[in-house]
Amino acid sequence: MSTDRINLIYVASIGRSGTTLFESMLGAHPHLATCGEVHLWPHEIMMGGVRPCGSGHYVQTCPFWQEMEARVDPLHQPGPQLHHFREHHDGGRTVRWQRWNDFAPGPLAPRVQAQIDQYGANNEALFRYFRDLVTERTGTRPEWIVDASKDPYRLLWLLRSGRFNIKVVHMVKHPCGFAYSVTKPWVQSPRWPSAVPRLYYTARQSTAWVIQNHLFGRIAEHHLTADDYMLMQYETLASTPHDTFEQACQMIGLPYVPEAVTDFRDGSQFTIAGNPMRYEDRGIELDERWKRDLPPSSRSLARTITTVNRRSFGYA
Repeated sequence: MSTDRINLIYVASIGRSGTTLFESMLGAHPHLATCGEVHLWPHEIMMGGVRPCGSGHYVQTCPFWQEMEARVDPLHQPGPQLHHFREHHDGGRTVRWQRWNDFAPGPLAPRVQAQIDQYGANNEALFRYFRDLVTERTGTRPEWIVDASKDPYRLLWLLRSGRFNIKVVHMVKHPCGFAYSVTKPWVQSPRWPSAVPRLYYTARQSTAWVIQNHLFGRIAEHHLTADDYMLMQYETLASTPHDTFEQACQMIGLPYVPEAVTDFRDGSQFTIAGNPMRYEDRGIELDERWKRDLPPSSRSLARTITTVNRRSFGYA
């Protein structure tokens, strides 16, 4: 194991919570480079490209990711590979009972720790080649690499591998705002049958909101210090982006660069996948359309299901 540990900023979230906005701000900081949702890279290779990377190309035609694959092919690393916790491009399992004990403090069974060690080694190779290639392409070596994969199990194994200096920014969004984001196709449909899938996905995704945020909370409690963890609400970031980003920079130990906020759309040069909003040209806007458009039945269902822990993340 190298004594030169990779400095890693991990964006933790269930998704649809402003992570692309924040990740882009990080990527626009001159001391940082973001690789996006890098655990999707193997799926992008296997499927011949699903979402354009930060350059606007798919991975098979992007010069940066072509060179990355030549240096470290994630599909030829020993298991568990990079996408171990991402069974499909569009998602991984929310509940993994066999991994539940991994979140507790203390040592793990040797077999499990051996898997974690190999997973950590695979990711360390990836991040080192990424840092080297960014340095070659830009002429500046990034001090920190940003991983916006969001998955709690991935974060836990990276931490338990002991190979990285990790700072975690845990992003959350109001449960009703999150429910609106994931059910918009049915919210916007005037046909009455759309209520069935809308309520089904509201219930399903609200349950996922509870579980994933709970797991991130356990990680913060048992595997991170207060100096290495920051809880960030989407609403706060979108309302006061400069102040919020400055607080994040202080937590990471970086100088605040206001241009990273104003020029955040320049911060996606090397990213894998992510929300399509990264290709738009709008400024930062607080989106709370759910207050107007989310049906009362969805609102009530989301609030009921998330009663168990939403106050822990700042939502009454």
